[in-house]
Amino acid sequence: MKSETKTVSGLNLNFWKQDEHTIHISIKNPHAGKDSWLTSIESTEKHDGKQMARTHDNLFRDLKAILEANGKWQ
Repeated sequence: MKSETKTVSGLNLNFWKQDEHTIHISIKNPHAGKDSWLTSIESTEKHDGKQMARTHDNLFRDLKAILEANGKWQ
């Protein structure tokens, strides 16, 4: 019996620097459900160190590192 996967693959993901503390993410879904959406990830530095709904420091740090490595964080 083949095991079931809970992964949805084939999504189109783009992300970019909005400002020093915000990264925007665009996701296009070719499968059932919402076809696309835009969201953002913020660093807590934007809110004087306070956790807010869109603050995710670990994810922000990792996405920023990818943008920096590819010359897109300027």
